Amino acid sequence: MKSILKLMSLSLFVLVVISCEKDDDLNSIDVAGTYEGTLIADVSGKSSDVSKTNAETPATADITMVGDQIQVHFYNDDFDTTVMLDGFRDNDDVQVCLTGNDFESMYGHMPAERSGMNGGMMGNTNQWMQHLSDEHQQGDQHFGGFDMSEDKFEYTFNIDSNEYHFQGTKQ
Repeated sequence: MKSILKLMSLSLFVLVVISCEKDDDLNSIDVAGTYEGTLIADVSGKSSDVSKTNAETPATADITMVGDQIQVHFYNDDFDTTVMLDGFRDNDDVQVCLTGNDFESMYGHMPAERSGMNGGMMGNTNQWMQHLSDEHQQGDQHFGGFDMSEDKFEYTFNIDSNEYHFQGTKQ
């Protein structure tokens, strides 16, 4: 009876230790949060403050995880948009790429089928290089990512042929 109790206690201890180990997938990386920074607009022929060419205005990016994807809500007094992104480990950082129809519109084809988190590449510390190899052609443009050591996020996106660049620091 004592040996059964010892075995059960040991099993429970091992289960607790294994459960507390950090995963290497994107969900274990804390990109979610509020990033305060600036939005620089390169917009021609518009009249609002955010739309003046190279105007730099304060802006916020609220970032949440929605399943395996990253939802980014950018906003300030003159601007409000949301994008969905896939995230890929790039050593200690996280690079991002468009998803679904936005990916297809940008690159001319749908992304390859993925099994699990970001192509089933958990544990791979350079998912980004694998993503570039599997999903893109040389010269494809990418638009941002997270500098995890500095808690910074930057992203450039186009709306109606106008380019906006956000840079912010996690609060």
